[in-house]
Amino acid sequence: MWRKLLSSKHLEPALVSLLAILVWIYGEQHDAFETLVTFMEAHEGWELDELFLAAVVFGLAGAFNYYRHLYKQSEEGKRRARAESDLDWLSRHDNLTGLPNRHYLKSFVDKTERGFGKKKNQSEAKSYGLIALDLDGFKKINDLTGHAGGDRLLKQVAERITSNEAIKLAFRLGGDEFLAVVNLAETPDLEAVAENLRNSILKPIVIDGITNHIGVSVGLAKYPQDSRDLTGAINNADIAMYHAKRSGKNCVATFEPEMLELKLQRSQFEQDLLAAMARNEIKPHYQPLFDLKAGELRGFEALARWTRNGHGPVSPEKFIALAEDMGVITELSDQLLLQACKDAKTWPADLTLSFNLSPLQLSDRLVGLRILSVLGEAGLPPHRLEVEITESSLVNDMETASFVLKSLHNAGVRIALDDFGTGYSNLLQLSNLYFDRIKIDRSFIASVNTDEKQMRIVKTILSLGEGLGLHTTAEGIEEMEQMSILKDLGCDYGQGFHLGKPVDAAQTTDFIVAHFEKKASKLRVSA
Repeated sequence: MWRKLLSSKHLEPALVSLLAILVWIYGEQHDAFETLVTFMEAHEGWELDELFLAAVVFGLAGAFNYYRHLYKQSEEGKRRARAESDLDWLSRHDNLTGLPNRHYLKSFVDKTERGFGKKKNQSEAKSYGLIALDLDGFKKINDLTGHAGGDRLLKQVAERITSNEAIKLAFRLGGDEFLAVVNLAETPDLEAVAENLRNSILKPIVIDGITNHIGVSVGLAKYPQDSRDLTGAINNADIAMYHAKRSGKNCVATFEPEMLELKLQRSQFEQDLLAAMARNEIKPHYQPLFDLKAGELRGFEALARWTRNGHGPVSPEKFIALAEDMGVITELSDQLLLQACKDAKTWPADLTLSFNLSPLQLSDRLVGLRILSVLGEAGLPPHRLEVEITESSLVNDMETASFVLKSLHNAGVRIALDDFGTGYSNLLQLSNLYFDRIKIDRSFIASVNTDEKQMRIVKTILSLGEGLGLHTTAEGIEEMEQMSILKDLGCDYGQGFHLGKPVDAAQTTDFIVAHFEKKASKLRVSA
């Protein structure tokens, strides 16, 4: 207490006041004033009364200035305290939405866990429901409306979260991630709160006159039921949220212990993928592309293949999707493209290389520059490369996709629209974008020789391609009869197991040699 008192900012004025009181008491006890008056009368020639008056005036002025200084110090202290309070608030809250941030969450966790540990009867401790939320499709809206529009959307989402009376505390954890806290003693039905919250967020949001629809994936966990520490319970809610996202988005998932095992498996999957990329274990395999009319080999499509240590071959759909989720798809794609271009450089100069771009890559305005950079590094002319994009990738960001395709087209790279007929493209898109070829999805080819309706669809697509001046390629040709029908219908190119399976680089070289030897043999026979 004494140490605190001695360090107080009020100590100095208190001591001065105390000293003044003591002097006054001393003077009162010893008739100091009368003594002073008598002394001054005895020495009138010294003009001590004028000096005394001057001393009194200067003393009063000094006292006034002193207490004025104390007042300024007090006001400065208050301003400093307010500034420190404002800085503390800013450090603990999100600047955009005003919601508490991760720093605030940490202090909330520490305080809650300390309180839980002090409870003699832990059943008396507060029980919280934790709702982890992650917006679905925010990047698309952010790209369409700009960062200002994205910020306004986040603020509206935050308002919808906090307007729910059951939510006692809500945090913005960064980006489009939020965490809401419910007091289960007051609101035990956590699932009902989550459903209401989800339905509220799914309502349209109007920005600059444009109606936007945002999705949300929701994960639930309870503290201390699901975890003895609050940090663990928050992680469990996060695990449940990602489980909901993988289940199809716009879903609500409640944490279950089995999800921990799934998370561990995914974590190991991610580590193995990164290790495989570092060791260059993910390789391009090549499937041949044939001119159906001439029977000539025209090129190869590069297809990513990965044999995971201890697990065997992994489906490309799985590890490509994982790379997208992890944010390493660009690195993986560049790695595969460079290897494929180097391999294609060793093929005869009239053979082309087809390479697939993911929808995420097509939303990156720099992907065209990276592709051209890889071509330069490998020494492969741009006209020998054909990039394939799916119809669905055009929906994500048409403006950026158009920019990327135009830059590649201008550089001499050819463009193919993959899986045509299964997505969202239309004639306007086909006429406005820079396509050289459309690829008919294998789902139409599989029954082209047995289903009259499918044959009519294929005929329509082929007529469309001819009308637009685009070459056509049929995917998934697995039977001679399918190939014959497509050839008769006027399809330009074909690929599938009947024509050749995907093989590694060495086997591709053997395939090329065998094809041209067979061609040379036929020429000799005909001669």
